[in-house]
Amino acid sequence: MTEPDLPHYLALIQSTSNKNLVSDVPDMYNTSISSNDTIPIIRETSIQILFSLIYATIFVLGVFGNVLVCYVVFHNKNMHTVTNFFITNLALSDILLCILAVPFTPTYTFLGTWIFGPVLCHLVPYAQMVSVFVSTLTLTAIAIDRYFVIMYPFQPRMRLGTCTTLIVLIWAVSLCIALPYAYCMTLAKHSDSATLCNEDWSSETFQRIYGTIMAFSQFIIPFFIIAFCYIKVSLKLNDRAKLKPGSKNLRREEWDRERKKRTNRMLIAMVFIFGFCWSPINVINLVNDLHEDVAGWFYYYVVFFITHSIAMSSTCYNPFLYAWLNDNFRKEFKQVLPFFSSAGGASSRSASKRLSNWRSDRACNGAETCAETLLATSVVLPGKIDDDEAAELQTEKVKEDILLVAYSSVTDKVEVHPEFNRSHSGISNGHHESRVDVL
Repeated sequence: MTEPDLPHYLALIQSTSNKNLVSDVPDMYNTSISSNDTIPIIRETSIQILFSLIYATIFVLGVFGNVLVCYVVFHNKNMHTVTNFFITNLALSDILLCILAVPFTPTYTFLGTWIFGPVLCHLVPYAQMVSVFVSTLTLTAIAIDRYFVIMYPFQPRMRLGTCTTLIVLIWAVSLCIALPYAYCMTLAKHSDSATLCNEDWSSETFQRIYGTIMAFSQFIIPFFIIAFCYIKVSLKLNDRAKLKPGSKNLRREEWDRERKKRTNRMLIAMVFIFGFCWSPINVINLVNDLHEDVAGWFYYYVVFFITHSIAMSSTCYNPFLYAWLNDNFRKEFKQVLPFFSSAGGASSRSASKRLSNWRSDRACNGAETCAETLLATSVVLPGKIDDDEAAELQTEKVKEDILLVAYSSVTDKVEVHPEFNRSHSGISNGHHESRVDVL
């Protein structure tokens, strides 16, 4: 290998590990290079173009989708609910992740030198780590909140003030846990052609301990918490379907089975996507922490960028999973983006005929704070029902099973929708003798 190739290769080695899951600079000065065969494949122009297109797509979709989520919530006071606040916090952290991780990581790697100055050498990796932790902790908070809403429907819902406090706490914990990483970053002139922004740990043992703690706190523990919450919720929904009082005709049973399947699919998707996005990059980082010579592998950089781009793609999935499938978000999206309206109208009519999407996302009693369901589907308005059978089933569902409740922002007590005090035989004086079905 010629002398000009050596610093470039060392810079590439420096740029691809990531102790904070999205940053890019391990301490790898002792990597041995014996032949030109070890020059990483990531230097090939075609590979760089391919990954540049992937990252550009992630950046555009991630920023657009999450900015839209933030705008919808901030613009409409009716959207100021606990779940929506968590979703907005998730969107903010994903925007930060898109801006700081998606452009900087491939740029530094492809150029082989840090061109952004000493301040950003400390700030960018630190902000990347903070945003990753905020995203993960927020997803965990959403799962825990939904767990309590479904498992304990009669308990008071979390107040907006408590939700705001939790969000502040999430940011505080994330800022603190990332401080050691910001402190160890250094900018060093390796040669005339390469300036490296890399980690400089005083102790290799501390580096490995810190990396292991990061893997557990950022992925392993949150993953099991999220999986536990959604599995319990799924089992609870199955039990509720079995315990529903009264006789059902075949059409009703079919409708309930479809609703249960849809909810369970959604819960499984949430757990699967979280694990799919973050487990590969965590495995790569943990292996690199324990065996630094792995970066000398010819295909290491391609594997790293594949896992890194998968992790970054979570910024695109989150707005869809946690917002677009919510009726209230989707309605606001259509007002902001009119080109969604025609498709939305067609899907709404189709949904009303199938009866697989009948259920309001939130049941309001005139108060500002409404009881939110776990998963939202399309709201079917009377004018949109053009199937007599569907209308009959909808009325039957309302009379037999639905008790609309709202959590008062003042008293935090469960209140019965007044409309159903008159029409539901099982409701009297604002009380109901049977179970409140949140979904």
